[in-house]
Amino acid sequence: MSAPGWAMLRTELRSKRRPLAMMTLWTLAEALPAALSGRLVAQALDGGFLAGRVATGVGWLLLLGAVSVLGAFGQRQVYPHVADVVEPLRDALITRVVGAALHAPASAPTGDPATVSRLARQVETVRDCVAGQLLIVRHFAVTVAFVLLGAASIAPGLLPRIALPLGVALLAFVLLLPALAHRQVELLEAEEEFAALASRTFAAIGDITACGAPGRAATELDEVIVRQTRARQALARMGAVRRLTVAAGAHLPAVLILLDAGRLLRSGLPPGAVVGALAYVTLSLEPALRTLIQGVGASGLRLTVALDRLSAHTCAQTSVPARVSAPEPASAPAPAPVPDRAGGCAIEFDRVSFAHHPQAEPILDRFTLRIADGEHLAVVGPSGIGKSTMADLMAGLAVPTGGAVHLGGARVDGLSAAELASLRVLVPQEAYVFAGTLRQNLLPAHADPAQAAPTGAQLAEAVALLGMEPLVRRLGGLDAQLSGSRLSAGERQLLALVRTFLSPARVVVLDEATCHLDPAAEAVVEEVFRRRPGTLVVIAHRISSALRADRIVLLDAEPAVGTHEELLAASPGYRELVAHWGSEPWVHGRPGSPVA
Repeated sequence: MSAPGWAMLRTELRSKRRPLAMMTLWTLAEALPAALSGRLVAQALDGGFLAGRVATGVGWLLLLGAVSVLGAFGQRQVYPHVADVVEPLRDALITRVVGAALHAPASAPTGDPATVSRLARQVETVRDCVAGQLLIVRHFAVTVAFVLLGAASIAPGLLPRIALPLGVALLAFVLLLPALAHRQVELLEAEEEFAALASRTFAAIGDITACGAPGRAATELDEVIVRQTRARQALARMGAVRRLTVAAGAHLPAVLILLDAGRLLRSGLPPGAVVGALAYVTLSLEPALRTLIQGVGASGLRLTVALDRLSAHTCAQTSVPARVSAPEPASAPAPAPVPDRAGGCAIEFDRVSFAHHPQAEPILDRFTLRIADGEHLAVVGPSGIGKSTMADLMAGLAVPTGGAVHLGGARVDGLSAAELASLRVLVPQEAYVFAGTLRQNLLPAHADPAQAAPTGAQLAEAVALLGMEPLVRRLGGLDAQLSGSRLSAGERQLLALVRTFLSPARVVVLDEATCHLDPAAEAVVEEVFRRRPGTLVVIAHRISSALRADRIVLLDAEPAVGTHEELLAASPGYRELVAHWGSEPWVHGRPGSPVA
C-alpha cells in the first residue's frame, strides 16, 4: 500500500475530527442491536418461553425489535456526518489535482486534459471508497467490541471461543491484503491498457483497413483481452481465499460453541444463554465480519490504488519546480514580451485555427481579431458553434491548432498559470462553490501574493454593486459556512461574479456566466463589469447582451465582427439570430441601456 497516498488521506481527514466524532457517537446507537441481541434472546428463552411465561418471552423479543429500530435510526444519523467528511475531502483532492495540473509544464502528463480527467475520476473513487470504509470499519469495530462484551457477560468461558478464531481470521486477512492489492492493480492496469488500445484502434479503423492490417490490430487487442481476463481470474482466486477468512472468523466460533454446548449446559449455563451466544456470533459478528472483508477487499483496494495514482501525480508536481531555468545559447530566440497591463491591445487572435480533431471541421479557420484594452465585446452565434471554445482560447485553456492568441502582447500558450491568472479570469456557465465560508468563496482564488488582498470595504462594495446583499443576509453573513446545496444556480453564479469583480485581472471573460440570472439582474452585472477597469468579453446567451457591447463577434459559417447596426446591415446570419430572439424582452438601444 502506498504510504504517501495514505499519508495524504490522513492529512486531509485530520481536520474532520468533529464529524468523525459525531459518526462514532451515532455508531454506538446503531450497534445497540449487536450489543443486546444475545442477552435479549437469552432472556426471552430462559426467563420466558422455557419457563412457561410466553408473554414475558414475547416482551423480550419486542424489546429486541425496539432496539433494532433504534439502531436503524442511529444508522440513518450517521450518513449526514459521512457527507460532512467526504464532500470537503473531495474538494480538497480536486484542488490538489487541479493545482498540480496548473503548475505543471505544458508537456507534463499531469497537464494533459485526459490525464486530469482520469485523476478527477480517481478523486470520485476516493470519495466513494472513503465513505464506504467509514461506514464499514467503524461499524465493525463497535460491533466486535459489543459482541465480545456481550458474550463475556453471558459466560466468560465463551470469550476465547469467539475471540481467538476472530483474531486469527483478521490476521490472515491483513496478510492477504498486499497480494489482493497487487492483483487489483494488475486488473486496473489491464483495463486501462485495453481501453487505451481500443480507443486508438477504433479511431484509426479506416487507416488499419486501408493498410491491410486488421489481423495485426485484432491480435494486439486479443493479447490485451487475455491479460485482462487472467488478471480477473487471479483476483477472483484471491477473493475465494478471502472468503475463507469469514468462515474462520465467524462460522468457526459458532461450530465451537455448538460442539461444546453439552459441557456448557452441564456446567450450569442455561440453554437460552447458549442460544444467545450463538445469536451474538450469527446475527451480529458474522454480518459485520463479512461486510468488513468484502468491503476492505473491494472498495478498500480500489481506494489504495486511487490514492497511489493521486499521490504519484500531485506529489510529483509539487516536489519539482514548475519551470526549470537553463542557460540559453547565444542563438536562442528572444523571450516573449512582458504583458502590458497598462493599455494597448488586450487580446489578439492572429490567424487562429482550431479543430477538436485533425479530420474534424475547424471551429475557427485563420480567424483574426483585435480586442482593445477597455473594450466591451460580445460573442454570439448558434448553439454549439464554438463560442465557449473561443473563450477557452482567450483564457489559455485551449491551444490553437494554427496561429496564435496573444494576451497583453504575449502568446497565451507561453504564459505560466500564475501569469495567466494575473491577466485574465474566466467565469463559466456552471459556477463552482467550494467548502468554506462565504467570505473565502468571494475572495479571488489566484490573487497575486505581491498585491494586497481586497479589503472588507471593497468586498462590501462588490457585494452591493452586484446585488448580492440579500443572499449574504439569508446565508447568515460573510463568515457563514457554505453548502452548495443551499444555493441555486443563479446564486452560485452571483457568488462567482463577485469573486471575479475583486480579481486583479484586467481581462474578464463571462462564458454565459449570467444565464441563470433574470434579464434585469444580467443587465446590472454587465453594467457593473463595464465600469470595472479593463476588458470585458461576454459570451452572450441573450441578444440584449450584444446590444450593450461596443462590438459584436458573430461565430457562424462566415464569422463577422462589427457593431449591432453594422452586422444588421451586412450579415444575414446576424439578422436571423436577432429575429430568433425577437420574441424575447430586450430593448433596441445602445450599450448600457437597461433591459425592459
